[in-house]
Amino acid sequence: MRGRRGASGRRAAGAIVAAGLVLAGWLGSMAPAAAQLRPPSALRLVAQTAWVRPGGEFALRLLVDTPQPAGDVELVVAVYRGVAHRSEFVQTLDARPRGVPLLVSATPLAELVPDAIGAVTASVAVQDPSRPPDRARLRLNDQGVYPVRVELREGGGGAALASFVTHLVYADAPGDGGFPLQVGLVLPVHAAPAVQPDGSRRLPDDASNRLAALARSLATGGGPAFTLRPTPETLEALEASDRAADRETLDTLAQVAAGRQAAAGTYVPVSLPALAEGDLATEAVAQLDRGNEVIERTLATRPDVRTWVADEPIDARAVQRLRGQQVDRLVVPDADLDPVDLDVTLAQPFELAVPEVRPPAVLAVDTGLTAHFSPSDDPVLAAHRLLAELAVIYRDLPGRRRAVVVAPPRSWRPAPPFVEAVLAGLATSPVLRGATLGDIFDTVPPATTRGPAPLVRRLLPTPPVRPLPAAQLRAGRSMVRSFGSMLLAGNPLGDDLASVVLAAQSVDLRPAQRLAYLAGLDAAIAGQTALIAVPDRRSVTLTARRGEIPVTVLSRAAYPVVLRLEVQSDKLGFPDGDSRPVELRRRNTTELFSVQARTSGTFPLRLRLTSPDGGLVLGSSRFTVRSTAASGVGVVLSIGAGLFLATWWARHLARGRRNRRLIPA
Repeated sequence: MRGRRGASGRRAAGAIVAAGLVLAGWLGSMAPAAAQLRPPSALRLVAQTAWVRPGGEFALRLLVDTPQPAGDVELVVAVYRGVAHRSEFVQTLDARPRGVPLLVSATPLAELVPDAIGAVTASVAVQDPSRPPDRARLRLNDQGVYPVRVELREGGGGAALASFVTHLVYADAPGDGGFPLQVGLVLPVHAAPAVQPDGSRRLPDDASNRLAALARSLATGGGPAFTLRPTPETLEALEASDRAADRETLDTLAQVAAGRQAAAGTYVPVSLPALAEGDLATEAVAQLDRGNEVIERTLATRPDVRTWVADEPIDARAVQRLRGQQVDRLVVPDADLDPVDLDVTLAQPFELAVPEVRPPAVLAVDTGLTAHFSPSDDPVLAAHRLLAELAVIYRDLPGRRRAVVVAPPRSWRPAPPFVEAVLAGLATSPVLRGATLGDIFDTVPPATTRGPAPLVRRLLPTPPVRPLPAAQLRAGRSMVRSFGSMLLAGNPLGDDLASVVLAAQSVDLRPAQRLAYLAGLDAAIAGQTALIAVPDRRSVTLTARRGEIPVTVLSRAAYPVVLRLEVQSDKLGFPDGDSRPVELRRRNTTELFSVQARTSGTFPLRLRLTSPDGGLVLGSSRFTVRSTAASGVGVVLSIGAGLFLATWWARHLARGRRNRRLIPA
């Protein structure tokens, strides 16, 4: 038995060894194939020459990441003929440019020396027409936008490993009497509401870092004019933050806003049609008033109240209400307007057809340009594509006084390299000039039809609006107003709670979040009013017709408040009035009410503590008043009864004595 077990064990061990050898051989045969599965190569733009003048040089700084040996890879730069119009430009973004390249330059990657960050530089020299021809330079016959395909390729004309398309913009300043294309860049400064349902504020770390990066980019990206589109609630969150970095961000934004335009706006982004649908016109006014006040306070600049940048759909009623607020200039996404049939991009203000009001001047946000603000793995490339497309628009009618509006969506998450490249490109461009919206409205002539009549466009029908909780908003506003009447000047609690009502209207919130904000507001105000109480039931005895009843109000609030104390009774008069304001600055505050009893007896005295406007009832109580003082009528009746009894007793005593004399002893 023992021998058979040993033999079987040896056979099993041999089988395992054989299986291991087979597996090892199979893995060995797969090793060459696995070695061929390398990670893909990557090619990213770090910087490029934004504008090339005659005789200049087009330089590209590139980060190259490839598993291939540097000696087996080459960098190829191919320049193609200029694009004829904007549609052709768009086609170059996702495909190989059409036609035969004007120039192809191939350089082995091993010959390119990386700089401090590991980037390599490739360049193309451009011929100056005024100088003798140079075969080493690219000859361009006309100013324009030339697609450039940058490719990482296996050596000897092998397969492409990575590539992208950028553009060489060959341009010189307009001639005498010509104008560059004005670019109205509108940059939002926005984060989701930081105010919480209880009135406190909490700016998330992600939003804080993103706003700080944007502020630094705006401060270091050059000096072109642009329009800042801040969300006032976001500015107030930076102002109220206990982080030094947030306050530094706000200071930087204030420096950036100096000398530029800050667009007016609502406290939080709202749907004006939804406010009108809910009959909340007063809330729209409150949004504007609070928003403009916050912008002026935090950025130390007056917002442009004449100009409205519509980042939410608007309708005719909304425009009519804006006109009532002295807004006569609108910036509207082109997608919200009826289409217009033109040979080139519309780059002038026009009129908007709105019934019952004077037509406002309008600029359309070019939605095609907005696409360049989409998230990108190569933000520098996206920035230069934006600048190149702007140059194409300029080439439509070079030298004419025209302007376009470029505005990213409110949800845009700015990448500092993108912002800095765009601002630097605008600052150095010979054919583009950064401008504020106010500058454009003031200097660019309005568009006309084929005749002298002004171009008039209409708003497209707005999609159905998501209804707001109008009843709850009105109730919340009423509570905040009443609670605010209790606070002394300088107490920020009233503004903090009013911010909750405004924030609940934000389009960034879902319906359930709006209701949560309003429920939190109710709880916050209830929590504050619960800190104040009138005394419990008690008994008071009056021993005279007139007297004073002490009423003590308890306050555990950390701030002084002003209230109204009311007393009522059917059997008591109040010579000094039955209500008065009470200022609570201590834990216990006692008020003396002068009273006059109309009769003796026991009767109730009702107490009620309210906000000064009567909108909030903070508490009520009931005293029992016992009056032991006799009235004048009672005294007279008592005296009369005493005299009657005394007379009756005297007469009875005299009659008794006389009768006793008539009886014998």
